[in-house]
Amino acid sequence: MSDSAISATAAAEVDVALIGAGIMSATLGAFLRTLEPQWSQIVFERLDAPAEESSSPWNNAGTGHSALCELNYTPEVRGRVEISKAVAVNEKFQVSRQFWSYQVNQGVLPDPREWINPVPHVSFGRGEEQVNYLRKRYEKLANHPLFPNMRFADDRQKFEKCYHSWRKAVPKPTK
Repeated sequence: MSDSAISATAAAEVDVALIGAGIMSATLGAFLRTLEPQWSQIVFERLDAPAEESSSPWNNAGTGHSALCELNYTPEVRGRVEISKAVAVNEKFQVSRQFWSYQVNQGVLPDPREWINPVPHVSFGRGEEQVNYLRKRYEKLANHPLFPNMRFADDRQKFEKCYHSWRKAVPKPTK
C-alpha cells in the first residue's frame, strides 16, 4: 500500500488528524486528549522529525506569539496603529498559559521553570518614520492590561536603563 493510501486509511479511522508535528499540533493534541480522552489521534508530518520547521528554535523567536514584539500584529492604518490583532493574539497566549498551568498541576508537564522563561522582547526602528511608528504602537499598547511592562526608548541611555531594570526583575532560569 502506498504512503498516501495508508494516510487516507488511517485518517478515515481516527477522530482527529493533526497536520504537522510542531508545537501547535502538540498543544492541540494535548488539549483534545484532556477534553476528549476517548478520541483517537494521528499526526502527519512531512519532515523527518517533529518540530523541525516553525517550532524549531533556529526558526522561531521563542516569543510564544504573545504579540509583545511582533510588529505584524500592530499594523499602521491611515496613520493610526491598530492593536486589535495584538490583543487577540495575547489573549490566546494567556489561555495557553492557563492550559500549561493545568498540565503542570496534573503532572503532565514538568516544572515550568525548566521549559518556559521570560526573555526581553525588543523591537527596533531605524529612521524617523519607524521610530514614530514604534512610539505610536507603544502609546496604544502600554496602558492595556495585557502589555503592562512595555517601555519605549528613543535614545541609547534610556534603552540601557530600561534593559537593565528589566533584567533585574526577571527571575534567573533554574537550569
